[in-house]
Amino acid sequence: MGRYSGRSFRLILMCAVSILLFVMELVIAHVGNSLSLASDAFAVLSHFLSMIIGLFGVRASSIKQHRKSTYGFLRADVVGAFGNSIFAVALMFSILVEAIKRYITPQKTEQALLVLSAGIIGLFFNILNYVIFLDCCYCTAPKPQGDTETGKKFFRW
Repeated sequence: MGRYSGRSFRLILMCAVSILLFVMELVIAHVGNSLSLASDAFAVLSHFLSMIIGLFGVRASSIKQHRKSTYGFLRADVVGAFGNSIFAVALMFSILVEAIKRYITPQKTEQALLVLSAGIIGLFFNILNYVIFLDCCYCTAPKPQGDTETGKKFFRW
């Protein structure tokens, strides 16, 4: 297999699609004056950051031992996930503040059909994201391991 195959290729592909979707949604949200589309655009940016963190996590976790850190970089993804969660909290707070401002002084959404079509494209992106990363997650239950002599089944976690 090549250098970018399997998980790495999927992460790079979805990073490229995420950047394109982020720019498209942000521009249409600005043109259409839509807070919901702008918040979805920044959610896509959050997904992009988590995929970048995942890509570096995949790369860094393969480093078993380093001169300065003899334990390797096995927990690099945890530190990255912490940074991503801080970004998500800041994003939620800024959306809350903007929503309160819009509640006090309501604004009309311009070009609603364009905003709706961008939202539908975002939905298809989320479905594509799910399909591409379906086998990367722990969505399946563990298979029972059994003792053939006694017939007892037990789970191995």
